[in-house]
Amino acid sequence: MQSSVNQFIIAAEFRAPRKFAAGASIRPVRLYNAAMNLGRLIERKLQEAREAGAFDHLPRKGRLDLGDDTGVPEDERLAMHMLKSNDLLPAWIEEDKALRAKLVEARGALYRAYVWQRRRLAQTGHPEDRRRIEQEWHRARKRFEQNVAEINRDIFHFNLRAPSTAVHRLPLRLQEEYERLERMAAEDDR
Repeated sequence: MQSSVNQFIIAAEFRAPRKFAAGASIRPVRLYNAAMNLGRLIERKLQEAREAGAFDHLPRKGRLDLGDDTGVPEDERLAMHMLKSNDLLPAWIEEDKALRAKLVEARGALYRAYVWQRRRLAQTGHPEDRRRIEQEWHRARKRFEQNVAEINRDIFHFNLRAPSTAVHRLPLRLQEEYERLERMAAEDDR
C-alpha cells in the first residue's frame, strides 16, 4: 500500500498525472500528499532560482506593482496613471509619510530628553542642579504635549482625506506615549 502511494507522489512530482481506469478512485489523502509534494517541489525550485540570482535583475524589482488598477475608481484612473508614470505617490500617502516622520521626531526628542534627565539626575546630588534638570524635563514634556496636539490635528485632517477607513490613524494619547517611553527606557537599561 505504501509503495503505491509513493509511486503516485513521484508520478505527480516529476511527470504528468497518470490516467486512471474508469471506476478507480483516488483517496483524498493521496491527492493531498501529492499536492503537498508538488508545493514543496515548487518552493524548492523557487528557492534554487533565488539562490542562483534568477530574480535579481527583474524590472521594477522591490517596487510595488501598481499595474492593476481595478481597485481605483474609474474617474481617478487617469490621475493614478500619471502619478505612477512619474514615480509619484498620491497626496494622502505623502501626508501619511510626513505624519509618521513627525511622530518619530517627537518621540525621539522626548526620549533623548528623558535619557538626559535620568543621566544628569544620577550624576548630581546638588538640589539646585536637580531643580534645573527637572525644569528642563518639564519643558521637554510640554514641547512633546504641544507636538502631540499638533500631530493629533494632522491625524484628524489626514483621516478626512484618506480614501478608506482602513488607512485611518488613531489619535495619540499622552498617557500611552509616556508608558511607551518608560518601556523603551526599561528595555534600554537591560
